[in-house]
This record gives sequence, C-alpha cells and structure tokens, in this order.
Amino acid sequence: MSLIKQLWLAILFTVTVASTGSFILSTLSSKNYLEEQLQMKNIDNVTSLALSMSQMKKDSVTLDLLLSAQFDSGHYRYIGLFDPNGKLISERVNASSQTKAPKWFIKLVPIKVHAGMADVQNGWQQYGSLTLESDVSFAYDKLWDATLLIALWTFLIGLLACYVGGEILRKILSPLDEVVNQAKAIGEDRFITIEEPKTLEFKAVVHEMNNLSNRIKETVTKESARLEELRLKNNYDDVTGLMNRDYFVNTMEANISHDEYNEGALVIFRLSNLAQLDGAMGYPQANALLRSISGALEAQCSEDSSLTAGRLSGTEFAVFCKRNTDEFALANKLKQAVSRAAKIDNAELTARFLVVTTKARKMDETASLFKALEFVLNLSSLSEENYLRVINASSIVVTENNNLVEWKTQLSDALTNKRIKLEHYPVITTEGTLIHNESPVRLQLEENGKWLCAGEFINWATQLNLIKTIDELVLETAIVLLAEGASPMCLNVSASAMCDRKYTQKAVKLIKQHLQHPNLLSFEVSEIAAFDHLNEFKQFCNKLKAVGCHVGVEHVGLRISRLGELHDIGLDYIKFDASIVRGINTNETNKTLLRGLCMVAHSIGVQAIAEGVNNDDEIESLKEVGIDGLTGPGVKFQQTH
Repeated sequence: MSLIKQLWLAILFTVTVASTGSFILSTLSSKNYLEEQLQMKNIDNVTSLALSMSQMKKDSVTLDLLLSAQFDSGHYRYIGLFDPNGKLISERVNASSQTKAPKWFIKLVPIKVHAGMADVQNGWQQYGSLTLESDVSFAYDKLWDATLLIALWTFLIGLLACYVGGEILRKILSPLDEVVNQAKAIGEDRFITIEEPKTLEFKAVVHEMNNLSNRIKETVTKESARLEELRLKNNYDDVTGLMNRDYFVNTMEANISHDEYNEGALVIFRLSNLAQLDGAMGYPQANALLRSISGALEAQCSEDSSLTAGRLSGTEFAVFCKRNTDEFALANKLKQAVSRAAKIDNAELTARFLVVTTKARKMDETASLFKALEFVLNLSSLSEENYLRVINASSIVVTENNNLVEWKTQLSDALTNKRIKLEHYPVITTEGTLIHNESPVRLQLEENGKWLCAGEFINWATQLNLIKTIDELVLETAIVLLAEGASPMCLNVSASAMCDRKYTQKAVKLIKQHLQHPNLLSFEVSEIAAFDHLNEFKQFCNKLKAVGCHVGVEHVGLRISRLGELHDIGLDYIKFDASIVRGINTNETNKTLLRGLCMVAHSIGVQAIAEGVNNDDEIESLKEVGIDGLTGPGVKFQQTH
C-alpha cells in the first residue's frame, strides 16, 4: 500500500475515532444532565405537593382532586399517596406514555431516575407519604433530537476535518511526487536532480538522492573526459589537432561503406616547400604555420558538417566530404581558405600547395583513391607554383541551381505520390537476438524508376526544406508496417524534425492511435544533432518515451566527453561510430577506448551498440570490451517465424 493511502487511512481513522468519541461523550453527558434534572424535578414536585396536602383538610375527595390536578398539570408517569402503613390511598398512572426515540436507542441509552418521596403531615402526626415519578418520554425525545443533531454536526465536522486534513496532507506531501519521480528515474538509470523540499524528512532523502545523481554524473563526466583524452591522443595529430592518417582513413572508409552513402569528394593538400619553410622560419614558427592551416580547415568543417579534415603526413592534409558535391568548387574553396591562412610576413617566403581532388563513390577502395591522388601529387612535386588538379573532371556538375530546380520537381512529385519505402538492416545483441531493424528511407523519383538511398537525395531535400516532410512520411510508413506485424524497427530522425514540436506531437498521436506495442518503434538522432540541440532532444526523448517508444543516439564518436550530459535523459541505447569500431581487433588503443565507453554507457543504464562491424574478428573483440549490440556489413541475422 502506498504511503499516501496509508496517511489517508490514518487521517480517516483519527477523525472517525475523534468524532465517535465526541459523539458518545456528548450523548452520555446529555443523558446524565437529563437524569439529574428529572431527579431534581421529582424531589421538588413531590415536596411541593406534600406541603400542599399537609396544609389541607384530609378528606379523601379533596386530596384526590389535588392529586389529579397535580398529575394533569405536568408530565408524570406515576403519583401515589400511601398511608403510614404503606396502604394505597390514591394514585394516578400514565398508561399512554410515548416517545419518538426508537426502542434500540431507549435500550442502549436508558434514563434511570429515582422516584421523589415526601411525607404528608396532619398536624403533628404523619398522615401518609407521596411517591412521584416524572414521565421520561419527553427526556428521551430531547435526548434523541440532541443525539441526531450531534451526529449531524459530528459528520459535517468530520467531513470538514477530512477536507482540511487532505489539503494539509497534499501540501505537506506535494514534494513527494517529485521524490517518487526521482526515485523512479534513478531506478531507470536516469540520474536527475530536483530542488530540495522544506520538509525535513523529504529534504534529507532528496539531498542524498541528489548527491547520488551528482556523483554518477561527475563520474561519467570524468570518465568521458578521460576517454576523450585517450581518443584525441590516439586518433589526432599532436601539432595540428586534426585526425591522424589512420583515423581519417577509418572515418572515410566507414562513410563510403555505409548503406546510405552515395557519393562524396576527397581533397588532398601537400605543402610542397615545408622543409624550406622549416629551415628559414625555425621549428616553432613552422608548427604555428601548420596550426594556422589546420585551423582554416577546421573552420570549414565547422561550417559544413559533411566535411572531415585530417593530417596524412608531415606535409599532407586531406578533407573528405561525405555528400554529393562539386569537387572542383569544394577544392578551390578550401585552397583559397588554406592559402589565406598560410600567409607569411616574410615576403621572401611563400607557402606552396599542391592540391588534387576526386569523387569518392560508394564502395570505392580508399587505398586506391589515396594512391591515385598521391601519384598525381608526386608527378607534380617539382612544380613551384600552386595548382589544383581534378581527377575525373568531367563528373563536375554543370550548374547547381539547375539541379536544385530539377530536384525540387522530382522530390515534390515523389513525396506527393508517396513513392517511399523502408529498407531493413538488423541490429542484434552479442547473443544473436534482434534488437531492432535500422530502417533507412528509399525514394523513387520517377514512377517505376530506381529506388534511391538517402545519401543520394538527403542533401537536396535539406536544401529544399523537404526533410521534415520525408521524416513524417517515414514515420507513417513505419507505423503502418508495425501495425501489420513487422519486426521492431528504428527510424533516423533529422535535427529539424526533432526540434519541431509539430512532428513530435504528430508522432505521439499516431503511435497512440495505431500501435498496440509502441516499444517496437525506436527513434534515433545523430550525435551532432543531439548535442547541438540538447534541450530539444531532451524534450523529444521525454515525450516519445512517455508513450513507450525507445530513443537512442547514433554515430557517437566525436563528442564522447559530453556523454555525462545524457545521464538524466533516459536513453535506451548509444551507437558508437564505425570510425572507432573499424579494425578494433588490431587497434588496442581503440579497444581500450571502446571498453571505457561501454562502461560509461552501462553506468547510465544505456545499451552500447557498435556500428559498421565488418567481420567476425571485430565481433569477437567487441564482445570482449562489453558491447551489447552489433550492426554493419559483417552482422548476419536469420529471421525466424
């Protein structure tokens, strides 16, 4: 039984006992009062009547008339006159006495009054004695009426006491709901904190629970920071802060091999005269120049989230774009930014760059791409002029604006006619059971035409502000499939849809209306979207978890130092980026990093899932570090019915 119910029962019991005791005491007090008054009445009346008779002539007719007059003038049950020997001379008896009080009440609360007795004198001699008893029926009437009135007032006062007590209890226990919610949240591994209430007992509980939440958050934050430091040390260049070659290549390979990837671009910069600059400027100034170059590349990556920059060697830098783009325009823009950043005060010194770029298509061999680009760079290494070389230049788009108009027409037609479907890629536990199917969208621009993966149209849809429409259609499609009995599925939600309250409201409405088992549907957002819009993500998460859905974060890898900020959201899972997972069986540092990330995830009650798993060797290593789930090209799952 809950504490609130117990307190309510305690209040009701107290009020009932108090009311019942008050009722009984009032009734008994009234009974005793009436008995005393009737006793006094009997004595006074019999004394007065005896005195009157003592002063009269003692003939039987006169005494009988006086007795009748007295009997008729008051409420008496019995008046009797006896001689000194006890022989009855005359009497009057009320045989028709009635009361409105019920018999059970009379039996339960009897009014016992002794008869009044007095002597009648005849001169100096005793003539006889009088016995007088008042009629108690009117006393029962009064007592019954008083009892009913007392019962009514007791009931009303009891109701008032319950109401007042309830309001007081509600005010006292108002912090209890927050305490209960906090306890539930902690039970669900959501370590939230709340304001400490004024009630001392609750304050002590909340204080300790807040301390627990803060300790967990602090532990997760410290561990995340330590893992971030390890990640940076292992995967980033010490001088420039850019990705090192291995990590850059892994990141690029993870993107190219992803099912949703279509086409991107790779740009490589070579600082051809670094040795000359180093000798002329000195080691510190040369490093400052390199940091300036890397800062320019990082600034470009910050402006465009599809860009990733790395340092391949002492003299080479690279930028990878994971979306379809004009590689010449991209390379030229980056070249200008780098050239501005590499200006040297000494007029005799000039930083010279060799730049080469190419398309990076789906499932291209990254090693072959790098080999081809570096071959071109090596052929031009004797050149002293800055130049830009484009491999496969004929693939450069003609006019982006024309393409944008064409895409708008085709996308609008496809969305209007709902030429949309979902693919399904399994995410399984390390034991082989299905967690859910990742369900990326496929779009058919023309009727009976090719089905395009998200990587082929998502950038255009974003530029045309159609991404939320796509998210809504994906949601409707998934709900229909789940209502028809499909396996659990997961939808990727764009940042714009996640931040849109109308999308969330629509999702909640559709789920309530059509899904009997909302736990079969999961929503996930990218790491970038989650942390760039953390407040909106928390609201999104709370609303969808309230209706029974699961929520997760995908592509986690660049902002692991901020994982502690997710401790109070109630996430169901985190998917670690393929760039960390790739080659985990041969990379001990990344294995240590991922083991720590799994511990952080488990400490806040979140499943840890690895993305981009390629082979059985990686799977075995992932099991060793404590991963909970797997997804990627190397993950096989046989659906059973």
